Amino acid sequence: MEDILFIRLRLLGDIIFTIPAVQIYRRHFPDSRIYYLVEEKFREAAALVPGIDQVLTVPFKMGLKDIFRFRREIRGLGIDTVVDFHSGPKAALLTRLTGAKIRIGYHTPNRNWAYNRLIPRKIGPGFTHSVFNQARLLTLLGIPIKAEEIPVYPEIPIDETRVAENVKEAVDGRKKIVLHIGAGNRFRDWGTENFFSLIEKLNQCPDCKVEVLLIGNTEAERQRGNYLQERLRVRDLTGRLSILETLYVISKAAVYFGVDSGALHLASLTATPIVALYGPNIPAVSGPWRQSQVTLLQQDLACRPCSQRGCQYDTMMCMKNITVDETYEAIIRYLQ
Repeated sequence: MEDILFIRLRLLGDIIFTIPAVQIYRRHFPDSRIYYLVEEKFREAAALVPGIDQVLTVPFKMGLKDIFRFRREIRGLGIDTVVDFHSGPKAALLTRLTGAKIRIGYHTPNRNWAYNRLIPRKIGPGFTHSVFNQARLLTLLGIPIKAEEIPVYPEIPIDETRVAENVKEAVDGRKKIVLHIGAGNRFRDWGTENFFSLIEKLNQCPDCKVEVLLIGNTEAERQRGNYLQERLRVRDLTGRLSILETLYVISKAAVYFGVDSGALHLASLTATPIVALYGPNIPAVSGPWRQSQVTLLQQDLACRPCSQRGCQYDTMMCMKNITVDETYEAIIRYLQ
């Protein structure tokens, strides 16, 4: 097999979902040179994918100059095969611009022109995990794929020379519980009041002897972290960590807690026990691709999964009905 380009422009969790597919491809074609294309913001995430020879990037917003530059540079590499893990509008265009002989993607309305090998995005009436669904694209290269044979995530080694000294200092001393205090959108947000109550209970636990670390990178998460640090005994690291440093902090923790998000899937690349909340999404589609020390809390509601464009209850019951007490108990079990 000649050189190959994998395309998954964003987001953090979606990039992590492609790790098993890349591992499988590398096992079948050990001598192939593997390129991986992402948007500039996610270069560091793609660099975590084992087996990648070179990460390529494009801007989030591409003008005509960016498009022509990409076409010139990608064709200069002489890539023979492209696998588009998403088949969104932008990725479809970039796939076609490569000029590769083999262009693989999903059957998608108005975008099939970009590919010359296609598979259905969905198989059967049930739910398909994103890891398996993306690995299925490799069948068009003659690689057999069975869900039960797809490897779990490897534990990603961390180059500690790229971790700031103040970040290393933050995880020294007492056992740490890392809380990711945000969500991808309001439909997955557990709420400031719930995080506040959970931290209070953890601080009051007589036998835990832990320190709570807060992580998150959005402006809303930074504001929430500042609010909680002003009122509670916590260490706020929101807005201070790179992706690699976030992975490092989680890897040193006794427990990781958060909602379904990119940070959760980053935590899946460590050996740290995970407690996670699932609301509008379901683990059958986007759960951590890991087998041990994972506790997922969710509500049994007929409306799940949903599109996350509106809530029929207007209260996000799937998230808000997950109690602080059950979350606290799940975390404590990993500390005993």
